[in-house]
Amino acid sequence: MIEFEALKANSLDEALDVLVEKKDKVKMVSGGTDMLVQIHHESEDLKGMNFLLDISSIPGLGGIEDKGKYMKLGALCTHNEIIDSQLVNEKLQILQQAAQVIGSTQIRNRGTVGGNINNASPAADLVTALIALEASVVLQSKHEKRELSLSEFVTGPYCTDRNEDEIMTEVKVPYIQGEYFENYQKVKRRQAVAIARINLAVITKIKNNRFDDIRVVFGSATPTAMRFRDIEKKINGTELAEINYEKLAQKTGQEMIGFTGERWSTPYKKPVVGNLLKRALRNIVKEVQ
Repeated sequence: MIEFEALKANSLDEALDVLVEKKDKVKMVSGGTDMLVQIHHESEDLKGMNFLLDISSIPGLGGIEDKGKYMKLGALCTHNEIIDSQLVNEKLQILQQAAQVIGSTQIRNRGTVGGNINNASPAADLVTALIALEASVVLQSKHEKRELSLSEFVTGPYCTDRNEDEIMTEVKVPYIQGEYFENYQKVKRRQAVAIARINLAVITKIKNNRFDDIRVVFGSATPTAMRFRDIEKKINGTELAEINYEKLAQKTGQEMIGFTGERWSTPYKKPVVGNLLKRALRNIVKEVQ
């Protein structure tokens, strides 16, 4: 049984003071959809945790705001807030597509953007979409604030670049300018509540009936969600009517193996990543036409 003392912070300064004082003995919780499961299963990752700090009531860390060139997602913003947001619906629909397939209604009501990102699961639905949108995160400590891209922040499976004295306060999502099309795909074990076996976010501009500035990001196919740059290069500049879906599917599987090597799951994942990309591109072409 994991024993710890529960603490509650009512302000950002109060929470930062606790992080400085308790150092690596404290873990933070907001929605608790991942943390409570870890506690129940007595996860090895929680060994050495003496304090559990509840940050869910800190003012100013929630909400969704239009900041002109980008959208601000507060770290305590829930998945259902994204789904219900008119601003997200108008500006960044792929975020809604990703949020809609997260867990159950109860999980979407409790789970937060910051929790989804900081947990750094390779299968995190929002992370895949946010990397495609070239989002960045803002981290605050007692003495400084820093910003880094989400792809830099997630350093490995369940690992991030957050220092023990920092709190993620917001996610900055730049608006995409021009005629862009978006598509989100997810494969899971069943249609009910399930973690993604593989997910995919595709964002592309269509310029002169050609793919342009395409971003292809897979989650769970690789140790962390990441862009498939070689596939992007092969698609960029291709006319919609000339896209070779089968060849791209094969190349997508090869690029995945380049990241992961041959593993026990490769025979399953290799065709799936290719089929997901085919489905996403066909949906985009259909929408354009």
